[in-house]
This record gives sequence, C-alpha cells and structure tokens, in this order.
Amino acid sequence: MSWSAACALLMAAALAAGAGCKAKEKEEAGGGLRERKDLMTPQEKKRGEDACNAYVTQLCACAAAKPDDAALAERCELKKAKPEALGLLLGVIEDPKSSDDSVLRAHVEARKLIAKCFEEAAGLPAMGCR
Repeated sequence: MSWSAACALLMAAALAAGAGCKAKEKEEAGGGLRERKDLMTPQEKKRGEDACNAYVTQLCACAAAKPDDAALAERCELKKAKPEALGLLLGVIEDPKSSDDSVLRAHVEARKLIAKCFEEAAGLPAMGCR
C-alpha cells in the first residue's frame, strides 16, 4: 500500500477511533444530531459507495489496458483506498456508539470523499479512459 493510501486509511481510522468518545449532550429542542435533516440519506450513501467503486473499477481497468503507463498504474493503486475509507466513514455514521460529533464529522468527510470520486471519474476521459 502506498503512502497516500495509508494516509487516507489512517484519517478514516482516526475518525472511527473518535466514535468511541463520550457523546455530547443532546440538543434540547432538536432531539439530537441523529434527527437532523442535513445528514446523508441511505440513498445518498449507496450512491456514493457506487460512485467510488465505479471510479476505481474504471480507473484500474484503464490502467490495465495501458500497461506502459506507470503513473496510471500507481494512481489505480492509490485510489483503491477510497472505497475502503468511505466504508470506514459510513461505519462511524452507522455505529450507535459513535458520538454526535464523530457522526457529523464522518458525514462531512464522506461527502467530500464522494464528491472527489465524482470529480475524478469525470476526469477519466481526459486521461484517455472510458
């Protein structure tokens, strides 16, 4: 595993480790974070997982089709950490033991990671990938 992939996994693991921290007091009027409307829906989570998996699959297929492109092969290896990191973040979100702060941070980071998957997938044709 490369250094960048290890860093991505380390960041996700740090968030997961924070999930065990003592939960903050629930918001008096709102009933707590888990009932907020701006959190990811199950459909959004699934769409994000599908997008990141599809991006990595397409990128690695392109790298396999271009064996002389070492940079593309390295990029494939690095980006394989994205779905795994997203899975860790979604695990924090789903864990009932996660503190509200950890859940909120995991939502924010998961959305950033998903957006990056979409952006990078859109850039594949410019690299000669389908």
